[in-house]
Amino acid sequence: MEQEEQDIFETEVGNLEPEKKTLSEAIITIVGYTKKTEKSNGEKMKTPLVEILCKHPNKPEEPIKISKIKTLPSDQVVTRSLWVQLDKENKIQKSSAIDDLLKYHQVDTIKELVGKTMDTSLENKESNFLCLKAY
Repeated sequence: MEQEEQDIFETEVGNLEPEKKTLSEAIITIVGYTKKTEKSNGEKMKTPLVEILCKHPNKPEEPIKISKIKTLPSDQVVTRSLWVQLDKENKIQKSSAIDDLLKYHQVDTIKELVGKTMDTSLENKESNFLCLKAY
């Protein structure tokens, strides 16, 4: 029965769990990038965030946005956001998450990531969000 025709006031709660809309870990292709400057409520962000546009094999119709990476700086995996941090010379800050991503994929600019394939990983066990692997 269609939802708009059904009398919601006389409908009981069902037993079915909601379907998870999680994309699986996969190898993705980078197709572009954006810079997020506003929060979802329209408020301006203090620091912009780079969003990497990726073609995921389970969602080929439109790119997904990934704005976090996982690195392995020592013996523990760390999740970091791709905040735009510039140094005094207006260059990407050394040792930032963006720097780590660029170094791992042996490129000098975000633009050079387009066309590259990368592995992804879930942010954590409870999360539905993917991160780019940079280790």
